[in-house]
Amino acid sequence: MPASTVNRGYPYPVPTDPTDVAGDIQDLAEAIDTDLQALQASVGPRPMARVRGVTPVTMEGATADSATLSLELVDFNIGGAIAPLTGSNVRILLPGMWLVVATFIYSIPNGPNVASIGVDIVDATNTEVGRANTHLFPAVPELQRNMDVSGMTNVVPGSLDTLRLRAEVRRFAAATT
Repeated sequence: MPASTVNRGYPYPVPTDPTDVAGDIQDLAEAIDTDLQALQASVGPRPMARVRGVTPVTMEGATADSATLSLELVDFNIGGAIAPLTGSNVRILLPGMWLVVATFIYSIPNGPNVASIGVDIVDATNTEVGRANTHLFPAVPELQRNMDVSGMTNVVPGSLDTLRLRAEVRRFAAATT
């Protein structure tokens, strides 16, 4: 009469059992396979979403130093991670720690007075969750570059559940454009 493990119930022979190596190995393999199938079925897909904006943002004038980036399209929303887009905000519906990653495509600045370009991930309290900036601009042959930014945030539905992207331009002192 075979015994079984306490935690997972996997079968194994006891010393008084007749010898059946192939059968015992098959019983163990089938028990493990059944157990793993049940575990896999109990774990659903990880909630996640991807949104993107397609409208270019231009900051003109001496005082314009930041602008909220438009987020207009939802590529996927697995597990109901986010609410439908409203304006430029992404509202996360599920509580917990979230990793947020953004890619910002920027082009050659239109003017000589731009010192740096950056992008921030900002939460509902206007706190930066992630920030990236650069003083390196695309060269004429490439026309644009990608900038990646990431951050972690603890989402509390109903209060700290909204994120947005903010582009920033820093100009040299006394710059007029």
